[in-house]
Amino acid sequence: MKTRRTTRSRFLIAVAAVAIMIFALGFSTHRTGAAGPSEQIIFSGVGFAETGDWEGPAGFWVWCINEGNGPYAEHHVCQGAMYVYEQGITVHVDGEVTEEQDDTYTMELHSRKPGVLSATLHNLTDDKGPTNTVEFSITTAEGTASGSSTNAVVNVTGPGD
Repeated sequence: MKTRRTTRSRFLIAVAAVAIMIFALGFSTHRTGAAGPSEQIIFSGVGFAETGDWEGPAGFWVWCINEGNGPYAEHHVCQGAMYVYEQGITVHVDGEVTEEQDDTYTMELHSRKPGVLSATLHNLTDDKGPTNTVEFSITTAEGTASGSSTNAVVNVTGPGD
């Protein structure tokens, strides 16, 4: 009797697992099928804030999606991380991206905890690769400072590319 109950329990668990996998596969295929290629923008670099209320190195790695059919494209979503070395700030940021008329991009970013960090990043040319200049302005509890990274990686892929 005990063996029969154990076998039946294993069978029911296996059937439930298969049903969940089929449902998940159908759901993910449906969502992926509706999406299409999207324009993605990545800024990555380290620079020096030299003008403003504070000075020091600052870094960023931010991914944005600007246009396309994916679920994030309509909101021009950005996600990433930034740090301000001298202030001991390393924080997740999110925000929005805007494509300028000269094919450059401006990212408006902020940490989820109010008052920790907000920033604006802007690449100066539409060049891609690891030798780009990205200007930035960063506001923290210490005030606002601006500077640039002259060896930033800027990568733009997708339909707007």
